Amino acid sequence: MDLEIKKALTRIGFEGYSFVFDQHLKFKNDQEMMVKVLGKIDECDILIAELSDKQVGIGLEVGYAKAKNKRIIYIKRIDAAYSTTVGGVADDIIDYKNCTDLIKKIVTKLL
Repeated sequence: MDLEIKKALTRIGFEGYSFVFDQHLKFKNDQEMMVKVLGKIDECDILIAELSDKQVGIGLEVGYAKAKNKRIIYIKRIDAAYSTTVGGVADDIIDYKNCTDLIKKIVTKLL
């Protein structure tokens, strides 16, 4: 789904980046990985946080983005558990049924 979201963002003029795609990279250590993650957040205008499934580290990334005054869009499947922590700092919350529904809702929020 990340690839479909990235393509949709590109079509409306946004450059998408997903750390998920970088997971194949080998980092020397955890600190090097976090420098990369936080650096990407520093460069971005908007952080889209997908929390349909439990994620390690996403709360830290969302908190860092909030501290940097980045717009945060919290997305999750309709049937997924709600994160009160992320929901409490998100600028927008999108519940979606499927990939098509999600892309339509993200594009609508960003245009």
